[in-house]
Amino acid sequence: MNMKSLRTLSLFFLLSGLIFSGCKKEDDDDLQSVVGCTDSAADNFNPNATKDGGNCIYQRRFASQYDIAVACNQASDLFSDASLEIKTSSNKNKVDFYITSSSTEIQFTGTIINKDTVVVDTLIPNFSADLINLVPLATESKIVTVDLGIKTRLGLTKDIKNLNGLLELKLISKDTVEYQGLKIPPITIDDDCDLKATKK
Repeated sequence: MNMKSLRTLSLFFLLSGLIFSGCKKEDDDDLQSVVGCTDSAADNFNPNATKDGGNCIYQRRFASQYDIAVACNQASDLFSDASLEIKTSSNKNKVDFYITSSSTEIQFTGTIINKDTVVVDTLIPNFSADLINLVPLATESKIVTVDLGIKTRLGLTKDIKNLNGLLELKLISKDTVEYQGLKIPPITIDDDCDLKATKK
């Protein structure tokens, strides 16, 4: 074997060794790393995880019973003496809202977008409401059926005891309503409500 061939062969073995050792190191790193949720604030925090898998779940940060105060431009009475309960959902990125007051029950679902924020953008069809709770000038009780739109972005405070945000409500009536001798055609009421909720 001539000198040129010997050098070529030596170079081949040298490169092969480097490639093999590099692959072995990567394989060893993969075997040693543990993929999981590395955020200690998450429901599924894994203290043994060395690599975040992007699978953290935060439902329990929101799930609780709350005392709430809701101040609206028009529909404040809809939430008079109301309480809020947020429950975990079968979808790990969502939570279920239950608002109960003396006059109504409202149920909807929110999507968790990060550990401190949940957003809602939903339409509840055929929602029964009392006109006296919706229109400040109304003086007599009258149950009406509306589609109730709710849009909001609610944020937890740093101590995770309070959940606050602005509720954008849209109440869309479908039928002509007779009220105090007048016929009220289908209308849409837009309202903004400031929601402040405190965990019990």
